[in-house]
Amino acid sequence: MGLGENEANVIWDTLIIGAGPAGLSAALFTRMRRMSTLLLDTAVAGGQLASLYPKKPVHDYPSYTYVMGEDLGKNFVDQANHMGAQIHEREHVTMIRRDEEQNLIRVTSTKAEYEARSVIVATGGGAFEPRKINKPGEVELKGKGLFYGMPDVEASKGKRILVIGGGDSALESALSVKDVADVTLIHMLDKWQGMDTYVEEIKESKIKPMLETETVEIRGDGKVQMVVVKNKKTEETQELPIDLVSINIGFLMDTKIIRSWGLDLEGNQIKVDNIMNTNIKGVLSCGDIATYPGKYKLLITACSEGAAAANTAYIYVKAPKKFTVGELYAAPKEEGDTQPKASETPA
Repeated sequence: MGLGENEANVIWDTLIIGAGPAGLSAALFTRMRRMSTLLLDTAVAGGQLASLYPKKPVHDYPSYTYVMGEDLGKNFVDQANHMGAQIHEREHVTMIRRDEEQNLIRVTSTKAEYEARSVIVATGGGAFEPRKINKPGEVELKGKGLFYGMPDVEASKGKRILVIGGGDSALESALSVKDVADVTLIHMLDKWQGMDTYVEEIKESKIKPMLETETVEIRGDGKVQMVVVKNKKTEETQELPIDLVSINIGFLMDTKIIRSWGLDLEGNQIKVDNIMNTNIKGVLSCGDIATYPGKYKLLITACSEGAAAANTAYIYVKAPKKFTVGELYAAPKEEGDTQPKASETPA
């Protein structure tokens, strides 16, 4: 659904940069408020669930015992579409600029220029690139048995798999193939960084855990065949016969573009207040890219921040005469639905 080429000629109540869980949650609530809403995403709608972890079982989202990342991501997208949000995929935002005279935010992408009364930045961590272990054989054997992220269950059947990492993603990767493969899990530190439930599952499974162990070299003739590892305490090395290597030590975030937008940053994140305002009037932020004291990065908190950002955008754009809890779920009748029509032009 969409307004086609005329979309660049309307003034949106809110334009959301990023169509991951935070951005899509914000869209759900702006559309509940009957605010015209456009989402732009550099990749595909669904965020990390769709692009980085499609085969990852998500265990920490309420109402699901577990759900696959791609399925949960699709649910977010389907709901936003159902509510009437407009979503553009593979459209990269390069600049946002406040126009004080017109009281608007001007947004430039690789495909068009837009005007919005409010903007919500929900880009996650920006562009993602897997962290490398920078060991011999990594570059040469990438795609030849060495990969980054969650193993494919079908491709793992009957194989000897080495999972590298100690956080949630590494533990989940090991657990996801424990019933179909011979799994070894190594981590450089002396304890796991993942959720306690995952650690307990690892201990109760047939997975071979090795703490304080680092990779020395990955060997193979055209494909992964062996990995040399070293115990950091004893300095003892071992040669492990391995078919597949799954590296899960996080992602590097590229926030170069966002740094040019004039937003106050703390490290690689945008500083927000307790209702998701940034230092620029009319520009809000939520999800992994946003930070504030006490921030706890979880999927569910990204969603709640999206809802908060949407509510703040509503108050800023609509300036309601009164504001009650009931209005969270239905816009006042006199405001109506401000979804723009193709004939609408900037004021």
